Amino acid sequence: MTKVKVYFSNNKIKRGEKSIFLAGTTEADPDKDWRRKVITLLEKKGYDGVVYNPDYTSLKVKNDYKTQLEWELRGIKDATAILFWVDRDLAKRPGLTTNVEFGYWLHSGRLFYGRPNDSQKCLYLDMLYEMHEERKPETDLEALVNRVLKYLNE
Repeated sequence: MTKVKVYFSNNKIKRGEKSIFLAGTTEADPDKDWRRKVITLLEKKGYDGVVYNPDYTSLKVKNDYKTQLEWELRGIKDATAILFWVDRDLAKRPGLTTNVEFGYWLHSGRLFYGRPNDSQKCLYLDMLYEMHEERKPETDLEALVNRVLKYLNE
């Protein structure tokens, strides 16, 4: 199993490496954290690049809002692929920032989108993605990871 190099939001980004930015809703419960699942899948599949994870390495180390925004913009701009997973629950994870980021980067040619079947209020994102990419969003996280890896290996 390959060890994936992960840059968290309180780490400096080293530009120019094959990379995936993990964009989407943020889960507070570490046991349900989709980003950790993606990193584990990438390791199992032998991915040898970098992952930009906008989470912090610890709750004790946090960026101020402006620094966080700048880090995320730098990471998304530098990333070879942008993986969006929108596990939206309006009460817990409304994903308002996710909507803006999705629209901003949709035409980048590097955006890959998925969401669970029970994700709330995603019809607009689904339709934009289908119209632009001419494919449906993935509803399985591993299928989304596979699609990104296929793109990176082409």
